[in-house]
Formats: sequence, C-alpha cells, structure tokens
Amino acid sequence: MRLKFNRAAFMATALIGLSSAIAQAEPLPLIVPETTFSNLARITGDTLNQRLMDQHSTIRIQLNDPAARLEPDTPLLIFRQGLRLSTPDGRVLGVLAVPVAQGRTLSQKAEAAEIANPDQAGVAWMRLQSLQQEVMRGDSVMTRKEAQDYAPPVCQTTATTSDSSTSLQVIAIVSQSNMLSAAGDLLAVSGGCAAGLTRGSQVTLWRPTVTTYGRKLDQPVDDTRNDSASVFDDNPAITRTQTPGHRVGSATVVATYPDTAIIRIQQITQAAQPGDLVRPSPAKIRP
Repeated sequence: MRLKFNRAAFMATALIGLSSAIAQAEPLPLIVPETTFSNLARITGDTLNQRLMDQHSTIRIQLNDPAARLEPDTPLLIFRQGLRLSTPDGRVLGVLAVPVAQGRTLSQKAEAAEIANPDQAGVAWMRLQSLQQEVMRGDSVMTRKEAQDYAPPVCQTTATTSDSSTSLQVIAIVSQSNMLSAAGDLLAVSGGCAAGLTRGSQVTLWRPTVTTYGRKLDQPVDDTRNDSASVFDDNPAITRTQTPGHRVGSATVVATYPDTAIIRIQQITQAAQPGDLVRPSPAKIRP
C-alpha cells in the first residue's frame, strides 16, 4: 500500500509539473504595428476545401512575394489579427496578433506525393502540428524569425516603479472577446517599459470609483397608474452616489512593450474588465 501511495503521489506531482510546463510554453499574443498583417503570408485553404482546419490538415499558403519559395520542413506560426489597442486618450499602440496554431512546410517527399504542382512559386504548403483553436482562411503566417522580430523587447528603464501620475489601465481582454475576464485570462494594459513594468513583476487590479444615479421619491406620485415608471416620470430629482474604488485581483506581467504590456490574472474577486486600473505591487493605494 505504501509503495502504491508513493507511486500515485509521484504521478500526481509529475502531472502537475507537466501541466505547469505546458502552461508556461503556451504561445503569447504579440503586439505588432497595424501594417504588419498586410505584409504577411496568408492561408487560402486546404486540400479538403474546409472553412475550418484542424490538426494534421494540409494547408495552402499564399506568400506575399509571388516569386518566393519556402524551404521544406520550415517551422511556421499562424496568427489571427486581433483587437486594435489604444490608450484612453486615443493613441494607437498596435494590433494584437493572436496565436492560433503551429506547423511545418511539407517535406520534399510529402509535397511531391500530395501536391499536384509542388514547384509553384509564391505558394507553400504546410501541415498543422499543434493548435490553440481551429485555423481559418485569411489567418496569417510567420516564420519563427519573423515572429522573433516582433517579440517583446527587453525593457531598458531606470524606473523601478511606475510614475504615480501615470494612469495604467486595462485596455483589452486578450484571451476572449467577452467584456469580462476571469482567473488565468490575459489582459492588455496601457503602460509598459516606460511605466516600469517588467516581465515577471506582480501587479494589482483595481476597480475605479464609479458614480451611480438613483431617483428620490420626495412627494406623492400623482398618477392613476401608480407604477414604477411614474416614479421616474414625476420625480426628476436625482440622487448621486459614489461606489468607492476597491481591489479586484492580482496578476503577473508576462510580456512588456515600450508603451503596453500583457498580464495574466492570478487571483480575482470580481471579473476584470476594460477600464480597471493597474498598480505595480505592493502599492495598495486607493484609486
């Protein structure tokens, strides 16, 4: 029994470690200039003419250069154009390149056996090997070198904490298209290297002060209907109240750019949403 218990404990520990390693190896979204996607190779379909392509699909790629060719067995990354990221004052920071899948161009042997015109210029064929979601026509393709060119830079800052006059905010939910986010999700925030954020640093999420409006019933309602709508119609006096700012969670910085960063939520008490404030830990100051 003791041996079985220890073996089970060992297997559980190994699985936890493997899950942690897989989570760490998960490709992160890139933040790229808006013009990037117009210059990338594009997926136009596959050999089965499917709208959605899954693992092991053989996919046709239209290269940006009509005379170009890709070497056999070249590792490729597939990205989908995501949200445009802007600061609260409207300054565009870039566009999200959301990782979708990975694969390789066909070997010479596979290309000759499966493709009718394997030597066609401006076209490449790849086989999917792993994916985060199904691939679609119109998705963009990068080589690993191209993706490396857009990788988050190493911050070169002398600041250890963000300037208190700088307001760092959640500007987009990266993991999903919903307006609310939960533990484990990725968020894009304004402020990056320039605000003192570095990869691996901890931040806290705060809900800013919110002004809410209610109506005050200070006289009889002169309405034969005497329903709730008449209260709003006949009593225009408005009472203003403020919901105090409060902490909603914590997160870790996973990628930093000059003016923006991507963080992963670690712990949360309320759903995070765009407009929430971000403070480097351990600063716990009311917004």
